[in-house]
Amino acid sequence: MTLRQSLLQSIEALKKEVANMADLALANLREALTAFKQGDHALAKEVMRKDDEVDQFEEEIAKQALKIIWKEQPVASDLRLVTGILKLITDLERIGDHATDIAEMTLHLEEKKSRITMPITSKMAELVDEMVLKSIQALVKVDGVAAREVIEEDDQVDELFQQLISKMTVELKKEYMDPNEAIHVLMVGKYFERVGDHAVNIAQWIIFMVSGTHKNTLLF
Repeated sequence: MTLRQSLLQSIEALKKEVANMADLALANLREALTAFKQGDHALAKEVMRKDDEVDQFEEEIAKQALKIIWKEQPVASDLRLVTGILKLITDLERIGDHATDIAEMTLHLEEKKSRITMPITSKMAELVDEMVLKSIQALVKVDGVAAREVIEEDDQVDELFQQLISKMTVELKKEYMDPNEAIHVLMVGKYFERVGDHAVNIAQWIIFMVSGTHKNTLLF
């Protein structure tokens, strides 16, 4: 096997591990939404328990990436790809953290108490789920065009979060919603909005892998 073949195999293995980490973080996020919708405290606690697995993925992938840089000495686009992965796994880890945050908020809510705002939060969850999934697919293909599509979709998530705030304001004024409940639901919406932001960050690192540019700044 040539050095080049060895490097390519190592990079593909690294990308696969990142995809596995993303799958776990997304699964936790989906379960957190289900727990939130159903007021399922047992499921919420299970989501919180599994967060350590996401953290472990981050640590192992970081070690693997650093080993590639040290042993394989990648250059140009290969080095950008490995460097980008080192950066974006932090965002995947934070997505896992937000799944845990949503689960924790669920423990403060009674069953189905949050259904007034559920259509908005469910739509936010659907969009950010799609954004994270698309960003990882873009990583596997190193597809800058798909990454830019992820960035463009974030405006929809931000708009939905503003709708959530407006809806809650109206419900509070009418005294249809308990203030404590409103705080917890708002936090859940904020966590989904932040997941969208992390998907954007992942997309920006993919664009860096392709072009060497990060947020309009040429790095290498």
